[in-house]
Amino acid sequence: MRKSWAEYKREARKRERDRQSAQERALNTSVFRKAFSDFCREDMRTGFASHFLILGSKWWDFSQDEGIEPLDRSEIDEEDQAAAFNSLGKAELVLSLLEDVVETLAHDISDFKRSEIEARIEEVKKTGLTGPNSKHALDELERLKKMRHNLNKRVRRTHPQTKAAD
Repeated sequence: MRKSWAEYKREARKRERDRQSAQERALNTSVFRKAFSDFCREDMRTGFASHFLILGSKWWDFSQDEGIEPLDRSEIDEEDQAAAFNSLGKAELVLSLLEDVVETLAHDISDFKRSEIEARIEEVKKTGLTGPNSKHALDELERLKKMRHNLNKRVRRTHPQTKAAD
């Protein structure tokens, strides 16, 4: 049976996603040479440990109509504690905290990649843009600058609306 246009597009999108993920994996050794763990340790990245102190135990269990039980009560403010008194309030607080975790981790990864790209740009500039390999060096410089430009873009991910108030 003949494929529909939607099936062809779906397959093309999958091929493009696979190509991009393979390309990103290849960058892990060619451009991103420093370990991410070293970057986090050297730059004193805070991470998101405080978020998990707020989440506490059984933060994923919404089957009981219980509020949030933080591991450290000093990490959560009174307003959030009062709002998360039941399973719905707890779910909304968990969603908010996980969004913060995603934002924090995305910033850390982006900062790491940007610093590594900057280091590779400096290496290319030091090797010189003249001589027999000048065309390759210029191409590499343009590729790195484009990667840096892509990291400066914002990405929007959509998720269902959770606010019901007008």
